[in-house]
Amino acid sequence: MSKIEFDKSQLVNLEASLNKELLRSNRAGSYASTTVVGCNTRKYHGLLVALQPQIDRGHHVMLSTLDVTLIQRNAEFNLAIHNYGENVFEPGGHKYIQGFSSDPIPKVTYRVGGAVLTKERIFVNKENRFLIRYKIEKANSPVKLRFRPLLAFRSVHSLSSKNDYVDTDYQAIHRKWD
Repeated sequence: MSKIEFDKSQLVNLEASLNKELLRSNRAGSYASTTVVGCNTRKYHGLLVALQPQIDRGHHVMLSTLDVTLIQRNAEFNLAIHNYGENVFEPGGHKYIQGFSSDPIPKVTYRVGGAVLTKERIFVNKENRFLIRYKIEKANSPVKLRFRPLLAFRSVHSLSSKNDYVDTDYQAIHRKWD
């Protein structure tokens, strides 16, 4: 496989970067598809799109995206970007991207002030599961990450809206890292 790389100047230009898409698949029939800056622009985009034979034998977007906020010195920096139509893109996390590389595992590098964070995604070979690794490469002060998953559970052929009946309870796990 050829190595593909993009630098900051190519990635912050949405007119150019939204046309560059990333597609990863595994042997279970699952895939992940989005743009290199992580902005879903099509119905079939998602971080985990899996076959659902018990429903309709079609692909369903299980996890649309995972929004990550980097918190440093009580300041929050949202690394996500979403397309709300008519050239409205928020929250603009693409401006923190320093680079993208596809070899051997797709990796996005973010820089927020004195912090450098990398994100890598890989599929489990024969399961509807994938792994995301966030690694703080450098930080001038303590850094926290907040994750907000956007669970879609919809067919790739349709769109959905907010589900007011979903159980949003969670348990916080506090752990100090060495």
